[in-house]
Amino acid sequence: MRVLSIDDAVLAARPDLGGPSEQPAHSRIATWLEKLIVSGRLTPGDKLPSEVEIAGALGVSRMTLRQALAAIEAKGLIRRSRGRFGGNFVETPRLEFDHIGLPGFTEQLRRLDMSAGARVIKAVTRPPSSEVRQALKLKRGAHVHEIIRMRSANSTPVLLEQTYLPAARFPGLLSADLTGSVYALMAEDFDTPLFAADEHIEAVPATDSSAELLGVAAGDPLLSVTRTAYDRNDIPVEFSHDYFRSDRTRIRVRSGVDRGPDAEVETSPAS
Repeated sequence: MRVLSIDDAVLAARPDLGGPSEQPAHSRIATWLEKLIVSGRLTPGDKLPSEVEIAGALGVSRMTLRQALAAIEAKGLIRRSRGRFGGNFVETPRLEFDHIGLPGFTEQLRRLDMSAGARVIKAVTRPPSSEVRQALKLKRGAHVHEIIRMRSANSTPVLLEQTYLPAARFPGLLSADLTGSVYALMAEDFDTPLFAADEHIEAVPATDSSAELLGVAAGDPLLSVTRTAYDRNDIPVEFSHDYFRSDRTRIRVRSGVDRGPDAEVETSPAS
């Protein structure tokens, strides 16, 4: 365990809290600490400097700092304990994948200052299964590109992707570099950015093959995301099964209130 002081090099690049920003100070502090933890620069077991030290170095009140610490504690990134040997201790991070706006895996890790990796397990063009054909609304006789990749964050396996794309819509795609963002290839090379998606999330046990690829035990729980994604014309262009390590990841979604068909319609008063 490292007991850090505010003068340690790992904490030297501090957030600029004096300049204009749409984010309040506590959010900028939380983002700074989160990136240090998920990037591995702060490691599990590290004890952060005292709250007095951190607040003083950043020029904020302890209340502002505690808001930031509470935010990253809620994400499971630190453990806060009281008492003589208490303090704020770094935990093994879970990567939070934001499913608002359909950012791809590569973009998500870029935001966290982490290196995204991809190992291509399989990339073939073949007839689709009935599940894939129905999801993509393909005619009989159509083919799909099947791309199976193991995705890593800073060289740690965290996600197994099984992606299916209509072959007629993306001719020659399998000859491209598939170790980067497939979404970027779809948008830049085929003018097909994604506009919407239906996603279903559930817990499933790891199979022998997925467990070996992800570095977990067979039967361990995985977060399964089944997605059908659509282009600007509401035509399905991707069907996928994503399997996330539940010990290293969590998924964030944002929901609005469904007021139902009987909700009052707000009208402007007549002038």
